[in-house]
Amino acid sequence: MNLRRTVHLSTLVAMLLVVFVIGYLYTSSNLGTTITTYTAFSTVTITKTEINISTVAQTITVTAVETMTLKPRVILEYPSNPQSSADFNDDGAPEVFAEINPWNVKSYKGVQRVVIDPLSRGIEVYIDVKDVNPLTWTNGYPEIMIGRKPWGKSYANGYGVPFPMRVRDAKPFIVSFYICLERYSPDMNLNIAADAWIVREPIAKSPGTPPGSGDLEVMVWLFSNNLNPAGNKVGETRIPIVLNGTVVDAEWEVWRMDSVTWGGWQYIAFKPKNWKHVCGYVAYNPVDFVKEAAKYATFDVSDHYLLSWEIGTEWGTISSGGGASLLWRLRDFVVIPGASISRS
Repeated sequence: MNLRRTVHLSTLVAMLLVVFVIGYLYTSSNLGTTITTYTAFSTVTITKTEINISTVAQTITVTAVETMTLKPRVILEYPSNPQSSADFNDDGAPEVFAEINPWNVKSYKGVQRVVIDPLSRGIEVYIDVKDVNPLTWTNGYPEIMIGRKPWGKSYANGYGVPFPMRVRDAKPFIVSFYICLERYSPDMNLNIAADAWIVREPIAKSPGTPPGSGDLEVMVWLFSNNLNPAGNKVGETRIPIVLNGTVVDAEWEVWRMDSVTWGGWQYIAFKPKNWKHVCGYVAYNPVDFVKEAAKYATFDVSDHYLLSWEIGTEWGTISSGGGASLLWRLRDFVVIPGASISRS
């Protein structure tokens, strides 16, 4: 992995947090519902519209004077309350969806829980299960997402990314977040991965319509344990990513399955080559991966539409005899339309 010199994305993230950090005491074990009101005065300076190793493209100064109501955390549990939207800034539009998403679990014993924390702009995922049926590589994908899945009926577009976004016209945007996989069973199947759907126009324009042959699922992995992407390795590439404030000209393996057995669409995954990221800040331009995936797809996706960008962990039980235990936290989730990362 070729580490390029440090840029100040971590500073950007820290400054963005100023508007809501005053008065905040984060305690992961406290699931109370106390609501506190305060006023935050801050100046947020975004130093780069394009995050570039050698140049500063633009400086934008935003003065925020905001009265915020600290909302209680939302607890999702399966099967009673498996998903919810979150309006982090109280503007009436959801910034994200969060869900437990045990899409390949028929029965189990134990707990599956996702806690949405509006103040930290993130989620906490706790899974402790046994006797999971079926035993398979991937049983679930607890996640946070912008946009919508093909099966979904509405979009989380509060950050201003114009989903659905036609691939040929796709404009860059930065997804930035802190994620930490704090505990997991060493014998289970697991990754930290993003997921996205690139679908034909009739699918994009008909919410709730499932994908199929001629559509594309794209994943971007940061870490894996006892797990490889579906299909076979078909190439290698370099795509820049920011890890803990440092731009990395990262190497990726490219994996592809031409037709997934559970839906018929094509699948392409980017897996880190000789590196991993388990805990810390991450930022990248999803459009970089969409455009690279288009080179490896076996059909033209230029007129397809990008519907979403999802961050989560696929977990499975085939190597652990039906058990899985994990705890991870994601916070400081920020999306910046129009921003990109450059190698130069």
